Amino acid sequence: MTNMTPDPWNDDQQLLDDLAQAIRSVAPIARTVAERAEGALSWLTVDEELLFASLSFDSLEDELSAVRSEPGDTRTMVFTAEPLSIELEINPRGVLGQVVPPGEGEIFVEAADGSVLSAAADDLGFFVLPAVPEGPVRLRCETATGRLVTHWVRL
Repeated sequence: MTNMTPDPWNDDQQLLDDLAQAIRSVAPIARTVAERAEGALSWLTVDEELLFASLSFDSLEDELSAVRSEPGDTRTMVFTAEPLSIELEINPRGVLGQVVPPGEGEIFVEAADGSVLSAAADDLGFFVLPAVPEGPVRLRCETATGRLVTHWVRL
């Protein structure tokens, strides 16, 4: 005896209808997966867009200034990464800085606890941070010339 029920997979239209229904049922999930994949792929070029600046000068480590300095004196730090650098003067009242080459931009101070302070650099690249968090911080700078981030340091 043969089975007389029609096989839905032999009917092309039925097969297309079943596939369309299956795709509609996973479309919201597929959209979410695609959005997250796009977000993950955008991080592939982050190192090309972001320059890591190294500490090229710190007056605390300079032998001559260590002999001459008094507690509470101004500390000078310079972070460099081609084509940008950040020069800082740290004193008890806060941090004065300049982005080189000069230009407007945004400076962010990221603390180890996740808090972020920001300051605007003027057209000469100068900015002021009235206070910086205790503990390790890193600076992130975004200007028309480029973007950079420093290593974690204590200011």
